[in-house]
Amino acid sequence: MELLRLDVKAATERRMARMIIYARAGTTAFLLVPLVAWDRLATPWAAVTVAALAAVEAAWFARRAWRTGTLHDPLLVWADVLVSLVVMVAGSRAAFPHERNVVMTALLPFSLATSAVLGFGLGWNRRAVAAVAVLAAAWTASIYPNLTQKLVSDLLGFTLWFLIAMLIGRELRDLAGQTLLAQRLAEERQKLLAEYRSRQESMRQRESAHRAIHDDLLPIVERVAGSPLLDPPTARAARRAAQRARRFITDERTTAFADLMAEVVESAVDLGLELTHVLRVHHDPPPEVGEVLASAAREALNNVARHAGNPLGVHLYAAAADDGVTIVVRDRGRGFSPGLARQGGGMSRSFAAVERHGGSCTIEQPQGGGTKVVLRWPEERE
Repeated sequence: MELLRLDVKAATERRMARMIIYARAGTTAFLLVPLVAWDRLATPWAAVTVAALAAVEAAWFARRAWRTGTLHDPLLVWADVLVSLVVMVAGSRAAFPHERNVVMTALLPFSLATSAVLGFGLGWNRRAVAAVAVLAAAWTASIYPNLTQKLVSDLLGFTLWFLIAMLIGRELRDLAGQTLLAQRLAEERQKLLAEYRSRQESMRQRESAHRAIHDDLLPIVERVAGSPLLDPPTARAARRAAQRARRFITDERTTAFADLMAEVVESAVDLGLELTHVLRVHHDPPPEVGEVLASAAREALNNVARHAGNPLGVHLYAAAADDGVTIVVRDRGRGFSPGLARQGGGMSRSFAAVERHGGSCTIEQPQGGGTKVVLRWPEERE
């Protein structure tokens, strides 16, 4: 977006620079007109010198303005003002005093173009206004003593060329700003439209998943859970799976963290662990964080059942307050060496998920044997 903004502004400045390049090149040709009346000039070579100087300056002006693409160039503006002053003063010396107004009329367009350069390049400020005043004064001095009513229109020309160029430059730059605003609004609308379509697609996929779970999977799980042929632990696991599936398809995102931890406690019974637990849930973490923490706690109990070798004396402590969550799983089994542990489901998935959500997982070997797993969210909580 920033690059686009720069491109629009730069393109506008280039257009204004080229407009003045064309004006400067065109008005330079007027300086050749006095040479037609060579024999009527007081100093013909002064007219030749002025025409050559103006042609060289016009070529340099065009090259520099085309290359830089801007009139916000102090060297460009003030060099043009200086050359214009020289053209007026030196050019007036080419004519006899009583014919200066006639001869200088051919030089007027070149000098008026300098007022336009000031308007586009500097805009409305004290230096630009002072420069226009100096140009007008130099013009008056150049045609002296051949002062006529035409002088008023000449001086008005210096003022109007400056004001018109300044106003055109302002309008073009304002138009560039409005173009940028329109582009920004269009991009924001495109982004909103893309987000809306993404949400619609997500809702469509979720509804499709809900239908598949509700119509195909949930009836089978509930029938299995109610079968008298199943052993009690398997039946309880099936009922929990059915309950979680129903929460998912009904978008029950407000499941209390205490309920999730109660399911973790119930899963310990299914694993054959004699669990002592303390649940102090006073504040629910974000739903996705609660799910991740409960899953990690369940995986810690699974590790106890697999590796501890002692299902007795297992402790679960869970505290959830407005400043975070702490879960501790402690057993008194054969111990656990984190550095030598195989990276299984818990270490590489459940525990890693806690860290991805801003929490931490530590595995300790306390005095007295066994293993202690501590889950904290957020990580910096003491």
